[in-house]
Formats: sequence, C-alpha cells, structure tokens
Amino acid sequence: MINRQNIWFTFLCSIILVLSIVYVSMNPDSSFHFEIDDNYDDSEFVISNDTELVALRIQNDEEVMESIQRLHDTILDSTSDFSQKNEAFDQLLAISNNKVLEQKIEKIIKESFSFDSFVKVNGDNISIILKSDKNDYNLANNIIRKVNENVSRKYITVKFH
Repeated sequence: MINRQNIWFTFLCSIILVLSIVYVSMNPDSSFHFEIDDNYDDSEFVISNDTELVALRIQNDEEVMESIQRLHDTILDSTSDFSQKNEAFDQLLAISNNKVLEQKIEKIIKESFSFDSFVKVNGDNISIILKSDKNDYNLANNIIRKVNENVSRKYITVKFH
C-alpha cells in the first residue's frame, strides 16, 4: 500500500530527476550573449541566433513547471482521493519520461545531423523543430527514420525555422 511517505519520496525524486535533466540539457552555447558598446550611453544588446529555440525551450519549461505545480498541489491536497493522487503521480512520471525522451532525441539529431533542435513529446506525438534556413524534405525523412529507429512513436513531425 502506498502511504504519504512513499508518495513524497517518489515525488521529490521525480522533481530532482526533471530538474537535473533540464540542468544537464542546458547548452552553454545556447545562452544569451550581451555586448555593450562603450561609445554609446545606452546599452546595445546582441542576442545569439538560437533565440527561437531558446524561447521555445523556456515556454515549454514554464508549461512543465506549471503542470508539476498543479500535480503537486493535487497530491498534497487532503480532499483529493486516492485515485486522483495516483493519477497525478502517474502524470508526474510521464512528464519526467517525456523530458528524458526529448533530451535523447535532441542528442540523436545533434550527433547524427549536426542540427540544433527543439523536441516536444506529447503522448504518441513527437514534434521536432530544426534550426535551418531551408526546408529539406529528404533531411526531414532521414530524421524521422532515425528517430523511429530509436523510439517507436506513431506521429513524428519535423518543422524548419
């Protein structure tokens, strides 16, 4: 039987896992770069080319953190019944597994095709956004095949930005 102490322990472990995945996945090259010109009184900022992918990652991380907080509140709510708490815990595990899968796919794309990418996993759907100037259908098909070799999902989409 699952008691509160086991639920807390598993929940905290899953949060630590999600946060460590986010920390490990942060690429130091994809951070914002600021340059200040001394000739002007106002500061001039130069942002790197990866801003679209960084913005997508930040938006995704905010959504994930909101979901985690909502599920955490459900688990800690004394008025929630056992089935609601179990469902919330299962959803926390799914969020953690999706983050791991997203990291894995991004690493595969970076190593195999040398492209920066943003990957979003939602159930059986995988959305991949590549940082590229041109749309190449052969590249998209090759990426879909490579991802299917490593991960069996039903729907994979590739978009170019």
